Amino acid sequence: MITTKQLSFGYKSGRPVFSGLDLSLPQGSVVGLLGKNGEGKTTLLKNLCGQLFSKQGEINVLGFTPRERKVAFLQQVYLLPEEIHVPQITIRRYFDLCAPFYPNYDEAIAHELIETFSLDWKMNLGKVSQGQKKKALIAFALSLRIPLLLLDEPTNGLDIPSKGEFRRAVARHLSEEQTVIISTHQVRDLEQLIDRIVILERGSIYCNESIADLSERLYFGLVSPDEEARALYTEPSLGGTVGILPLQGEAVTDTFSMELFFNAVVSRGEELMRHLHTPSDTSK
Repeated sequence: MITTKQLSFGYKSGRPVFSGLDLSLPQGSVVGLLGKNGEGKTTLLKNLCGQLFSKQGEINVLGFTPRERKVAFLQQVYLLPEEIHVPQITIRRYFDLCAPFYPNYDEAIAHELIETFSLDWKMNLGKVSQGQKKKALIAFALSLRIPLLLLDEPTNGLDIPSKGEFRRAVARHLSEEQTVIISTHQVRDLEQLIDRIVILERGSIYCNESIADLSERLYFGLVSPDEEARALYTEPSLGGTVGILPLQGEAVTDTFSMELFFNAVVSRGEELMRHLHTPSDTSK
């Protein structure tokens, strides 16, 4: 579905963003792409869709090389950027202009989502709020029914009700064959949607794990004083100490916390990764 091999990329000024980045993602995943500011999440998304070109390495997306920008490839991938810049035209005009490029566009889904997001086809995209622009383009993206959606901070600018509508819209209209990569800092907004987590750190893929596998091997939640000694990570919270513990024969739980896991990777990543990749800890 998506593979990169020894991918290297850098802008003209500054350090390289990636160096020898290897990534493999299966079809049908909803991937949370996480990383600290400046780690290159947006840059990676743009490389995957052919908006930026790597200096070295290979990228294969849907059987295509993105930098070649073949029409057959571009019809199957869509990037929703964090900052949206659109002409001063109505939502209806924007959809009419752009939708014909995508063979699987579904007008019924578009109408449903425009209504769901409390938008009006006559709204001028150049005169509405950033949040309304984003909702219009989320509706457009989900109506395309394409194999690969790349969403860069999709919930930024959305109010609380709209974030809930976004989650429900993705859950309702995403098919099992579609892959979505969501770059986000708003992990709590999207935790219920994501089934795989990829973490960028120091120019490489530091973690690429399914939520199901992590949930089978790790417990996330409150940690008693007696358990702190074997905890892989802990942090204080209003309800007491929370942390991550290895599961050692215990029943599988559904306690996974993306925020807690990311914090653990940032602060104690080597120890956590060593535990995950020790064969004796679990069998996949």
